[in-house]
Amino acid sequence: MLPKLRPGPAVVGATALASAAVAVGGLIVAASISAPAPPAELPPAAAVVSTAPPDTTPQATTADPAPATTDAPAAEATPDRSRATGPILVVGDSISLGSAAAIKAALGADTTVDAEVGRQFSTAPAKVRTWAARNPGPIVVDLGANGTVSAADVDAVLTAAGRRPVVLVGTFVPRAWQNANNTILRAAAARHGSNVVFLDWAAAVRAAGTGVLGADRIHPTPAGRTVLATAIRDALSRAA
Repeated sequence: MLPKLRPGPAVVGATALASAAVAVGGLIVAASISAPAPPAELPPAAAVVSTAPPDTTPQATTADPAPATTDAPAAEATPDRSRATGPILVVGDSISLGSAAAIKAALGADTTVDAEVGRQFSTAPAKVRTWAARNPGPIVVDLGANGTVSAADVDAVLTAAGRRPVVLVGTFVPRAWQNANNTILRAAAARHGSNVVFLDWAAAVRAAGTGVLGADRIHPTPAGRTVLATAIRDALSRAA
């Protein structure tokens, strides 16, 4: 396919990403930012959870002059929208915020990346209800790094989303709530049918090896942003 706690939440420390976050005393502090302008230096999307290297286009050689041709230039690759019914919404925190350009490259330029530093999963149901009332497109929720996720909030998100494709992105964060959050997200996806897919981000990071995350072991590097974006794209293609 293609196209963030409960009482007393803790906020994850983060490095500056896409000039949107400032790390102060180990806490992420920043203003709400919706659909930021994509950083110019981020790479285009590459392969997916399999973490195959990004596609590259070889430079034209000037060694031997080629004969004149009237062939039309190759068509530019477009995102796979085989299972989508409209523009995609990505609800996230600083991880999605810093990866916005790569996400748009993988899912389509009309994708909405509604991301905010320090966002908790408890804000997701309202975001999804508002989107679903006006848009038929798929939904991606990339929240849970900043604190605990409740099963009730996840169920509220999926109820609001209805039968559209939904991807729940798991967490990979050196905090006590990582495993519990992933368990809740995975179980919710299993309860709600084949249109909901759990993306095991922790497994994808480990499979990709070094160079995927920055020094804080939370936020993706430029290469890691592409791994995340293409993993989301592949997960959406499995949601039906």
